Amino acid sequence: MIANYIPIYKAKPGELKAVANAKKEQDRRMLPLFEVCRIGKSVREAKRFKECAALTCAYLDEVAGQIASVRNGKSAMVDAFQWKADSTTETGEHILPYLYSRLEASGVSVIPVIGYDRWDSDMYRISMQSLELKAGSYYCLRLDTHAIDDAEDPIFFEERVLDILDGLGVDAKQCAVLLDFGDITAFSVEDLINGADRVMQVLASMDFRFFSTAGCSLPSTIDKAVKNPNSTGKVVRKEMLLWQTMRVSYTDVRWLFSDYGVRGPNTADDVISPHTNGKIRHTIDRSYYVVRGHSVQFGDGGAQMYNLAKKIVDSGHYMGEDFSWGDKQILACSQIKTGPGNSTTWIAIDTSHHLAWVVAEVEEFELKISASGERASS
Repeated sequence: MIANYIPIYKAKPGELKAVANAKKEQDRRMLPLFEVCRIGKSVREAKRFKECAALTCAYLDEVAGQIASVRNGKSAMVDAFQWKADSTTETGEHILPYLYSRLEASGVSVIPVIGYDRWDSDMYRISMQSLELKAGSYYCLRLDTHAIDDAEDPIFFEERVLDILDGLGVDAKQCAVLLDFGDITAFSVEDLINGADRVMQVLASMDFRFFSTAGCSLPSTIDKAVKNPNSTGKVVRKEMLLWQTMRVSYTDVRWLFSDYGVRGPNTADDVISPHTNGKIRHTIDRSYYVVRGHSVQFGDGGAQMYNLAKKIVDSGHYMGEDFSWGDKQILACSQIKTGPGNSTTWIAIDTSHHLAWVVAEVEEFELKISASGERASS
């Protein structure tokens, strides 16, 4: 079964648990891109690293092991977008080749991610050029918002993309393209479509392996999604509307959908707020249905999750306990059969449902396109 979805996940316990509990048909349909979070205070002060003389190596070894635990014998993209382009380990090796070698040794088939934004760094460029691409494998060229802006000058943009391909020693067939808009809370759907269209006007005819668009409409904090505590609201998934538009507009290329799951690229990785609100981010048709509670410091604290889970089950959006591992956990919580959990628990639960929903949503849209094409040709 061919993948139709590239979820961009932080390589952290919540997302990894959701991947570990994905159903077989969902697992076969996804090609995850794991983001390696920067080393923050919680890592530096962790007891397991207390006597460690090579913290970066030890941390990357741990991350590689965690990814391998859910992707052994399978493919995965891995990147370190938030790190400095020239970041190295204590041994002087660039962090990405170091991590890739650990993953390959652990049975993960790595698809290297090439950052358009980082190509000017000598250390980064030389390190990525030194990678040995396995037979049948390919690169993924990640275009961030700066790259998408560069497409306003199509001649410059095309030359730069060709320079990257030439530097890697591959042609377009050995490279996929990810148009990554990142945090799109401030973008309109029209802005996103115009930006993606600029890129595709240049690249669509170049025979890349596939294209994908990514973004996250969920804001970095829950109060920006649902204003009032103990209430519900919807957030339109603009990233899905973008992908559907591009899928119909450029039918001669292969498209995969991509997004950031239920946790956007700008959410804090190393900060635990004492006033975290209880919340469930439940993916529905082209939107997130967000159930917001209140600060865990007040009232029933973490136990509010029992009531929030019941709101999901009673909302009309609930798909049943067999839909995903996450949906099963929501029902159990609503019936107070499991503990209320913590923020990591609910990232796992929300991500699990999101993964199952998106895989089905993309497949359904592809079937609609196929059906309309058959009607048009008859």
